[in-house]
Amino acid sequence: MSAPWANSKFLIPALNEEESLPKVLDSLFEFGILPRQILILDNGSKDSTPQIAIDSGVILVQEQKRGYGAACLAGIHYLQERKISPEFIVFMDADGSDDLKNLEDLFSKFSEDPNTNFVIGSRTLGNAEPGSLSFLQKFGNWLSCFLIRIFYGIRFTDLGPFRVLRWQSLLDLDLQDPTWGWNLEMQIKAVRKKFKIQEVPVNYRTRKSGKSKISGNLIGSLKAGVKILYIFFKLTFFESKSR
Repeated sequence: MSAPWANSKFLIPALNEEESLPKVLDSLFEFGILPRQILILDNGSKDSTPQIAIDSGVILVQEQKRGYGAACLAGIHYLQERKISPEFIVFMDADGSDDLKNLEDLFSKFSEDPNTNFVIGSRTLGNAEPGSLSFLQKFGNWLSCFLIRIFYGIRFTDLGPFRVLRWQSLLDLDLQDPTWGWNLEMQIKAVRKKFKIQEVPVNYRTRKSGKSKISGNLIGSLKAGVKILYIFFKLTFFESKSR
């Protein structure tokens, strides 16, 4: 019997992750995930991140325009241009903080309820190692989820990066944000589409090597927080009125 993620593509944004990426790839390979299923979305790395991807045999997609969302969009466009239609898309980080032991938990929701469109790995419901999330990240997550509950009536606990969507569901969302508002845009649009969305507790580990682009510095955290709030109010008060 094949693994539930056999017909999936793993989209992994990466920026200067030469220290952590080899371990992440080794973990994926250990789970039986094939190189052709993995897309490393290099976002303008100045280190050996692209070469590591090439040497490992996975798919390298390069996007020089900086931004988490920009990297993810590049991966989606790569698949669309080649008319590749996997059943599922898995988003995860390249820093080793996501625990692949939770992968089966994420996919189990699709088999338990075939109507499920979207599963989010919640670090809040699960076990986040001390220091893995900064105070500003925790506050930003709480505030975003609070606003979604107030304005949309849906309760989320996290905007976690480890998430799985059906491919067609992802395309139906028509995501646009090229920066850190990507995950929030995804969740708000999924709510509007009345998707069946589920959260699963996941483990979240401290970065083992390299430097975080958000939690590692105050300015990065503040910029990401402001951007996320901007996206929320833009989607809620402007785009909703025009559709």
